[in-house]
Amino acid sequence: MKLGILTGYNDWEMYIEACKELKVDYTVVDILSPDWIQNIKNVRDDVDGFLCRPPCGFQEHKNIYDERLFFIKEYFKKPLYPNFNSLYIYENKRNMAAFLEYYNIPHAKTFVFIDKQSAMSFIKTATFPMVQKSNIGAGGSAVTIIRNKRQAKRIANKIFGLKDGLLSHGLSPVYKKFGIPVKLTGCSQKNYMILQSFHKIKWEWRILKIGNSYFGHQKLLKGDKASGSGLVGWVKPPEELLYMAKDICDKGGFDVMDVDIFETIEGEFLVNEIQAIFGSYLPYQMKIDGKPGRYVYSEKDGFIFEEGEFNRFGSKLLFVEDFVSILNKNQ
Repeated sequence: MKLGILTGYNDWEMYIEACKELKVDYTVVDILSPDWIQNIKNVRDDVDGFLCRPPCGFQEHKNIYDERLFFIKEYFKKPLYPNFNSLYIYENKRNMAAFLEYYNIPHAKTFVFIDKQSAMSFIKTATFPMVQKSNIGAGGSAVTIIRNKRQAKRIANKIFGLKDGLLSHGLSPVYKKFGIPVKLTGCSQKNYMILQSFHKIKWEWRILKIGNSYFGHQKLLKGDKASGSGLVGWVKPPEELLYMAKDICDKGGFDVMDVDIFETIEGEFLVNEIQAIFGSYLPYQMKIDGKPGRYVYSEKDGFIFEEGEFNRFGSKLLFVEDFVSILNKNQ
């Protein structure tokens, strides 16, 4: 067994540490190079599949990375981990909204507009507040809570341009450096608008599935937002949410997925986002009665708790273990 580790823009090196720990043979392949096709050709007969870590900073980088993954999957016929279905949704809120809508999964209702007229017509009759999101952006970045129609129209004019989309400057996220707001014009959102229903929530649940391992914890509020708050509640996740995450992954054919679920003040559970790549900086992602661990699922017994720290190297140990298991089954 030998795995190819595709280079990336963010923390892909943790796959190397995980392979070393598990004594899995690997080779690093530069997928960002202009010679990336030749780089894949050079190893295609030596590797059984490729470990991936797509970018989440610039939409253009994500698009190019997706295009290259599609080529590896369709033309080189090589398995990817996470698989392409899940990565096509990763950092793509348009695709994610379509997936959730198609399978009638309870979620914060999302509207995607690709022309200004449709967006303005919707805004006229919409009830506020609403949430505006860019297609790409992690940790609550590029998320705006819109309080009224006037603010919504102003944002729509920035996104679509006052007269013509060709002249649009776009909506730029703002980053504060030394307390000074700086517009990140390189990340401007242009010619599409994503509006999402606003819900008052108690907190957000993060439910992780990696192979047959499941984890859960609360993301607590900081102001109006849980995403990017950095505040964690280490409490036992409701079993209902574990089954919700499993059902989503079964429907999508996802090997790994982070399912972020709002718990509203009315007690309703609504999916906010799903992502195949997620922040996992502690060696554990769940604590039950103060003990770190995971749930392992079986058809007979359901979800059984196992104590231990299973999320080292950003959970990439579990990624590699699961990928090797899948490849062995398919040989």
